[in-house]
Amino acid sequence: MSYFIGLLSGTSVDSIDAAIVSINENHIKLIETHEHSFSSELQSEIQELIKSQSINLGNLLNIDARLADEFSMAVKHLIEKSEIPKSNIIAIGSHGQTIFHQPYGGQKNTLQIGSLHRIAASTDLSVIGNFRNLDMAYGGQGAPLAPIIHRKLFFQAELNTAVINLGGITNISFIGKDYIKPLGFDVGPANCLIDEWIAIHKKKAYDNNGEWAKQGQLNQTLLEKMMNDEFILKPYPKSSGREYFNLNWLNNFEREVSQTSKVDIQTTLTHLIASSIALAIQKQPHKINTIIITGGGACNGFIKQLIYDYTHITTHTSEYYGFKPQWIESILFAYLAYKRINHKKIELSSITGSSKPILVGDIIES
Repeated sequence: MSYFIGLLSGTSVDSIDAAIVSINENHIKLIETHEHSFSSELQSEIQELIKSQSINLGNLLNIDARLADEFSMAVKHLIEKSEIPKSNIIAIGSHGQTIFHQPYGGQKNTLQIGSLHRIAASTDLSVIGNFRNLDMAYGGQGAPLAPIIHRKLFFQAELNTAVINLGGITNISFIGKDYIKPLGFDVGPANCLIDEWIAIHKKKAYDNNGEWAKQGQLNQTLLEKMMNDEFILKPYPKSSGREYFNLNWLNNFEREVSQTSKVDIQTTLTHLIASSIALAIQKQPHKINTIIITGGGACNGFIKQLIYDYTHITTHTSEYYGFKPQWIESILFAYLAYKRINHKKIELSSITGSSKPILVGDIIES
């Protein structure tokens, strides 16, 4: 059996996720997982870097190396937990931490940190990373990549399914009966805004199960203005990140925000997640039969209820299908490592807009 490790830190910068996955073309099984906490100092530095979009180059390289060390530590703890001999692990698929993503204009580019070379040297395993770069060189958005694994795990030939990944940003995949190729794109903000808002006003890392948002009232006027945002209305292919959707984005609605209570803003931001998803589904030419929710936001019962309220489509989390929501992206990067090691090209044109099938990722051999 071939084992691969999927490794990443998401847009929320809340932890490092690492998973060992057993993979062949007909079989994907999650074997072991490990959630690794950042040192608080490094986490704060990364979050500030994403917000400010400015840093001294020496400091950037320092963070890049320290993050790689934490990634390597996560891998070592994961292997110890699994009791799988390291010699049986083929490679690590490391997405790293996105700090900049510019998918538009003539000079498309993206930057993920967490040195692949340093991880390879520290773990003595081959590492595959830089998953977005070649796609962007061929005219693609570089993201989202999740539709690749969504189709692999959740395809049902008789149904049209929307798979929604609720990370810092919401991305959506359409797979199934009427989708010969998977279709996918970023929709808008997910946890990034509600996490930042509650961190400032309640000193909490996240809104557990949406409990604070449940206490407020929707500001319909504010929601409608947010829904007219140019990215939310932009046709696909499209991708975004925290460099766009952060609390500075709320300055676009300064008058309404200043007249709205803190709790009502949390409520309205949570409605924005569901409303933008519903809009993306409504714009599809095919009837969607079922919704599957993945990502950290799948634990937020209020978001799940709002998604159903806005769409009236049967909704389950991915756990209903045997895969825990918070580990789908780790499985994704293990699977991409498997594809790259085996020299299998991936067709991304219907997702990112890339002009040709490509080998996704660079290989750093240990």
